[in-house]
Amino acid sequence: MVTIGKMEETHPINILIRVPNWIGDAVMCLPALIDMREYFPRSTLTILARPTIAAMLRGHSGIDEVLVYDHLGEHQGLMGFLKLVRIVQTKRFDCAVLFQNAFEAAMIAFLSGISSRIGYATDGRAWLLTQPVPCVNPVGLHHIHYYQQLVQRVTRVPFQDRTPHLAVSSQEQAACENRFPDVFQPPEMMVIGINPGSVYGSAKRWLPERFAEVGDQLVEALARASAGSLLVRCVIVGGPGEEAIGEDIAKRMRHSPVMLSGKTTIREVMGVLTRCAVLVTNDTGPMHLAHALGVPVVAIFGSTDPRTTGPSVQLRDIVQSPVRCSPCLLRACPIDHRCMVNVSVEQVFDRALVRLGNPPMVALNSPSRGTA
Repeated sequence: MVTIGKMEETHPINILIRVPNWIGDAVMCLPALIDMREYFPRSTLTILARPTIAAMLRGHSGIDEVLVYDHLGEHQGLMGFLKLVRIVQTKRFDCAVLFQNAFEAAMIAFLSGISSRIGYATDGRAWLLTQPVPCVNPVGLHHIHYYQQLVQRVTRVPFQDRTPHLAVSSQEQAACENRFPDVFQPPEMMVIGINPGSVYGSAKRWLPERFAEVGDQLVEALARASAGSLLVRCVIVGGPGEEAIGEDIAKRMRHSPVMLSGKTTIREVMGVLTRCAVLVTNDTGPMHLAHALGVPVVAIFGSTDPRTTGPSVQLRDIVQSPVRCSPCLLRACPIDHRCMVNVSVEQVFDRALVRLGNPPMVALNSPSRGTA
């Protein structure tokens, strides 16, 4: 049996890593992946991920191989699940490290015959793990540190405060420029990103009319600051199912934005985000993507806790209005949505100007972000 905490660093090992299903969680898991990479420099690290996450992480420096868990396609249902198990079996992994806190993740590793199975003892799965790690999650522990803590418990690797990092290739960037010319041309244009959705639920969404007003005010203020010499445009991003939210905001704006909600792949939205001088966003996946790509973020928080799921462990990017019932972690507000209603346009606008550089013109002179 392979026990990671007692492994010699030079011993060859073939490790399966089950990463989380949500975009934001998968991004926050990246520092733990780098911890694994540094502790096992000669090992093969393979991630098992759903299609969107697999695409997001493909080519990442901490990963050698990607296995796709197509839960809505070929791996759907019992027969599809067993097909995935057989695929994992053929890889002959020595060890599985499960960052996803689901019973299913442990069952895949167990049925695949992986001799060492490591993960937090959650979701009633401790009996499926050879190294169940007690889930100690103090109030306010950031998810980045939560995932790193699992690696530390089984490797004794010293803690390093890391920032998630993602990149898009120059070829991907060129493809995005060709596909979305309104975002990339002319090259001297300043682009303001707006991400108004949230797959998790409406409780995390700021008001559409306020997103629209902030976008308009930024366009107008930046144009005035440059005496009309600077072209400024907003782009609205979002995933499938968020098209209506994006369209609603676009219709409210005085300055027509580029509407890309539901029109991009995960890699394309990453390319678009690298074009943005700042992203104004709810607490959702693209917020974490932007931060990992080095894009300045203004994140509006209400029902969730920025200490645990903020774009970083620092809170400089956060706008929130403290209310007694927050963070409630509910999908929908059962009362009056006061945590979001109390966040004003002025608060978000002012923070965006700060993140743009104050004076914001310096954002135009910053090096290209998130490209490799």
